Amino acid sequence: MIMIEFSKESYIKAGKAVIAAKKLARRLVKPGASFLKIADECEDEIIKHDCGLSFPVNMSLNEVAAHYSPPINDATIIPEKGLLKIDIGAHHEGYIADSAFTINLDNDDDLQRIIDAADEGLKAAIEIFRPGTKLYELGDVIEKKINSYGLNPIKNLGGHELKKYDLHAGPFIPNTKDMQHNQILEPGVAYACEPFATPGDGWVKNGTSSYIFRFLKKIKKNIPYQEQNYMNKIEKITHRLPFSPRILEKNKIIPSDQIQRYINTFLRKNIIMEYPILIEQSKQYVSQQEHTIIIDMDGNTIVTTRE
Repeated sequence: MIMIEFSKESYIKAGKAVIAAKKLARRLVKPGASFLKIADECEDEIIKHDCGLSFPVNMSLNEVAAHYSPPINDATIIPEKGLLKIDIGAHHEGYIADSAFTINLDNDDDLQRIIDAADEGLKAAIEIFRPGTKLYELGDVIEKKINSYGLNPIKNLGGHELKKYDLHAGPFIPNTKDMQHNQILEPGVAYACEPFATPGDGWVKNGTSSYIFRFLKKIKKNIPYQEQNYMNKIEKITHRLPFSPRILEKNKIIPSDQIQRYINTFLRKNIIMEYPILIEQSKQYVSQQEHTIIIDMDGNTIVTTRE
């Protein structure tokens, strides 16, 4: 008999930490504010709620759809206008909450339409998120809502199952009616559902920079003692979840002036992997709205990250 690792209480606790961090982000985001300060304070808020980071805060602007997290000493500031996507994740004892929202920095009506499309897509998916629903049926309602705004979903991004200490586990929730994703929702599952909307082509490509990494594997051969020491500490502090080098500086894992060198070394040795920033290929604005949704063992649907 397969045992399902599922803690309703921990999923909800992680969700509350994310909700608190989202509320803080909304207060902090304003033109001229520091990306780095906002990310640090939101991550601290999660820790204050007795949770860990399931990934570093993402702050992706305009055509960048995902994976920009402020690096060490980042000087980026919030601009006067545009679409800023804030993606926040927490975990409690490994059980993850993942949620994102998009801020219209100068309340531009045309840009608001892009946010509304993703938001309506997410709401439509939540309405049918229950046992027996197929994942492509979620994608179908998301796509129809976004298309009704004259916009496109991002076709090569979507939602994902969440398992204990595993952010991108197993099945994928498409943002289109992609019938290869025919798994059925059932009790004891958790998913992040995340529509992205754009007036562009609706495809993302990798950028040339990476700011988020994840521990992959330990190696035992041909590794100096100091590298082995840092390798073990990174695995322990991140639980093999995505991380920013900022966590290594904050927790004094590696001296600040040596962090990038060891990141490069560990990438070369396949100890860690990188997540390049993702850019809409036609360089158009992108919005993102995301909630974590669980189905408990009794078949009840709970949105853990909704305020």
